[in-house]
Amino acid sequence: MAVTTAVSLEEPKVAPARYGAQALIQLMVAQGVEYIFLNPGTDTAPLQEAIVALRADGQRVPEVVPCLYENVALAGAHGYWQVTRRPQVVVVHVDVGTQNLGGNLHNTQRGQAGVVILAGRSPYTVEGDVPGGRDRSIQWQQDQLDQIGIVRNYVKWAHELGRTDTLYQLVPRAFQIAASEPAGAVYMTVAREVLMGPMDGVSLEPASRAHPAVGPAADPAAIEQLAEWLVGAKAPLAIVGQPGRHREAVAELVKLAELLGIPIADTRGPVNFPSSHPLFLGGEAHRELSEADVILLLDVDVPWIPRQGGPSKGARIGQIDVDPLKTTVPLWGFPVDLPIQADTAKALPQLCAAIERLAGPERRAAFEQRRASVEAGRPARDRRLADEAEQARSRRPIAVEWLAAALGQVVSDDTIVLEEAVTNSEVIRRHLRRDEPGTVLSSGAPGLGWALGASVGVKLAAPQREVIAVCGDGSFVFGSPVAALWAAQQARAPFLAIVLNNSGYRASKNPVLDLFPGGASATANAFPGVRFATPPDYATLAQSCHAHGERVEDPEQLLPALERGLSAVRNGQAAVLDVILEGI
Repeated sequence: MAVTTAVSLEEPKVAPARYGAQALIQLMVAQGVEYIFLNPGTDTAPLQEAIVALRADGQRVPEVVPCLYENVALAGAHGYWQVTRRPQVVVVHVDVGTQNLGGNLHNTQRGQAGVVILAGRSPYTVEGDVPGGRDRSIQWQQDQLDQIGIVRNYVKWAHELGRTDTLYQLVPRAFQIAASEPAGAVYMTVAREVLMGPMDGVSLEPASRAHPAVGPAADPAAIEQLAEWLVGAKAPLAIVGQPGRHREAVAELVKLAELLGIPIADTRGPVNFPSSHPLFLGGEAHRELSEADVILLLDVDVPWIPRQGGPSKGARIGQIDVDPLKTTVPLWGFPVDLPIQADTAKALPQLCAAIERLAGPERRAAFEQRRASVEAGRPARDRRLADEAEQARSRRPIAVEWLAAALGQVVSDDTIVLEEAVTNSEVIRRHLRRDEPGTVLSSGAPGLGWALGASVGVKLAAPQREVIAVCGDGSFVFGSPVAALWAAQQARAPFLAIVLNNSGYRASKNPVLDLFPGGASATANAFPGVRFATPPDYATLAQSCHAHGERVEDPEQLLPALERGLSAVRNGQAAVLDVILEGI
């Protein structure tokens, strides 16, 4: 993933804005906005007019990505952010459009995605004496006591743009807040009277000093203490969540791991650590967790599930995180002896340097011995994975293990895989080896329906790279596939979607079995609302949206089908493979 520590603002060489909507578009351009993910309504008309008028005047305007549904628009901006670290704009209409952002707004919060959401609001005036006033009945019905309250729990900052003469201050501030760590969504509302308000005598100088805040390095004394713990540890363990959102952090984590001989447990975020590295444990580190005497948490929200096991009471736990307190999570409560607020990409080099200073020859010999011991177990793990995939190769219905292994055979090193496989996530991650930073992305949150829309944004941000979304059938439906596939076609941003079709919601079946292992549901094999007796035909749905669509039931046809899907994408057409797995 590209990393940008500050948004590059250009002095816009533009004619003075004639009205508020033109000023707003010009300010977006000055903030580096390349795309507006738009779902229009009656309140967006001045913005639509401004884009056309400014373009006709020869001025630069963002490209509009038309979106049939708002959750696709927000996912698209989220995906673009993950590749570029530059906030883009999502435009929705008033309260109902805001509500249609749905679970993907939650994902921007927990996934720390910098996006700027601009929503209309009901016009202020009713008599027709001010341009933009109310002229439809819905403008009374959509008028809410607290429209911003819809999103207040999920955004970093919200404001109503009520005057044309403060736009040049507020709009750059919105982008600054969105992009500053921990990044997140910001939300602005604006009425048509402001969008149509004259700009006579109003300054539109770009706020070129509104850069995102530089992330903090770690406190030196705290790093020294953490280094002492790690140098003296006999069985250290690192648990990582999202340090890989900054690609330079990956190389620093590899350096730390190799220096200490410390194994790395990954909680399924981006590529935080090369999966082919001998010190990589993946998500299966229950034994290492229970035996560890020093544990290092790096940008991780949920390091372990307490009821499934945890660290020993005597383990020392250090944490490096841009938000170590998890202030938006009311009940967090994981034990941490040394929480350090810092950008991991900056703190990890500090930590390595401190360990280098503290570690004498005897310690270094112990590090090397531990590293060799951990690495010695890797060949056996690799053989087990290979055997698992080979045994699954001819299984019918198709096994997820074979699907993940087959996918690993057809992707290139720089293909970007968006993973939203839910209950199959661990299997996909285990068999799909990814080493390059930024080549696996996830929402970083449990709001389903992200991968399809996000694939559009990722492809726009990285047009020369192949993009593949791997999602469960539930995630595929939640992702509004009609809207997402249509957006991909309109934006010329094709991607391959692989649907793991087990005809139901295993994520909703499993809790019934967990809580009632000998209950009536388990006895009767009946789980209301969970199974799809007559699932949709996802391949035909794809074809109706101008995409390549194919149903895959034969495991021998999986590799050829993957090649056909990728061929369609290379020829500019989105593709969907409906892969039939064993039903839940």
